[in-house]
Amino acid sequence: MRWRAVAPLTGGTFLGMYPMMTTPILIGGAMDGAAMSAEQAGWIGTISVGTVAAASMLAPIVLQRFPGRAPLYLFAALLIAGYAGFAVVTGFSGYAFAAILGGLGSGGLLAGMAMRIAGMPGPDRIYGSIYAVATVAFAVLLFVVPIISGAYGIAAAFAVLAFVALLVAPALVFVGNHVIAEAEDALSPATPWAKVAIVMIVMTIAFPLYGGVYSFCERRAVAVGLSPAGVGSVLGATTLMTVVGSALVAWIGTRPGRTLPTVATMAIATLAYGLALGGTSVAPFVVGMLAFGLIQVALNSYFFGLASVLDPGGRVAAFLQGYSLIPYAFGAALFGTLGNLPALALPAVAINILATLILLPLLLKLDRGARKAPL
Repeated sequence: MRWRAVAPLTGGTFLGMYPMMTTPILIGGAMDGAAMSAEQAGWIGTISVGTVAAASMLAPIVLQRFPGRAPLYLFAALLIAGYAGFAVVTGFSGYAFAAILGGLGSGGLLAGMAMRIAGMPGPDRIYGSIYAVATVAFAVLLFVVPIISGAYGIAAAFAVLAFVALLVAPALVFVGNHVIAEAEDALSPATPWAKVAIVMIVMTIAFPLYGGVYSFCERRAVAVGLSPAGVGSVLGATTLMTVVGSALVAWIGTRPGRTLPTVATMAIATLAYGLALGGTSVAPFVVGMLAFGLIQVALNSYFFGLASVLDPGGRVAAFLQGYSLIPYAFGAALFGTLGNLPALALPAVAINILATLILLPLLLKLDRGARKAPL
């Protein structure tokens, strides 16, 4: 693994992950700082992550036309402006506008990083390594930001997030200056769209659970009786667990094949959803959130690594990275609308098991093909 190439990609991915990783702060800020209902706050979360999805799906067109670093600088500026905007706006429309700005920047950065990672050997391990480092920073942020919010208000918390993004943005200067252009990509093998469609179906079924649980975990933490400091501790510990999960991906990769590690990750996710949603006291909720942290970015690593294998040119990876955020973002609005989160625990478990069973034949087929491939 070429660490000099991976290190700046880590900075870019860290910035691209902002809306997803800070969704609980955004939901809590919208409800406590702007007096929104759970449904309104859920839609703000959906607008934020939904914009990331749309931008990530469309950005490859721009990035192939302008393959240098200049578009990345623009995307970073939009992200910083969005989070600075959260610090000064008050109503639903203001929050929505800031969410769109930040989402456009984030989605563009995610696409730019994905298109570079897809062409590198061992994309699963690279994603795991990147997420391991990036989530350490998010663990610190998610521990500190609720404390800052409690002491100085939600505006101060968003200002800190914007300032951190500003500090990280110069890493983009060192990101590789090349993505695969359309002419080069046309020479690659035909994209297996039937397999891509299966991955999209699984994301459509499973990722609303992923997004909904994380979006409202701060509200669930309050519901089971945790203090603001306790909420910050749980969010920080959850994010630290993502480091463990992503480090395991970086270490294991797909050495035992894709089936075993991917299915194991989905199984832990099933347990996490059941406990985080259904837990009625602190202990089961915390166990559920720690399990959620373990799979939070490991799940992304294996899904986006799978997308990179299906298309080394990177367009499928960028597209699916964006598409995955549509059901992920819908989860925030869905959970906010349904409201009774503990009642969703058993349906969430059943739905995630169904998604695993749909994905399983594709994983087995890819593993069989890998074993037959010449060394």
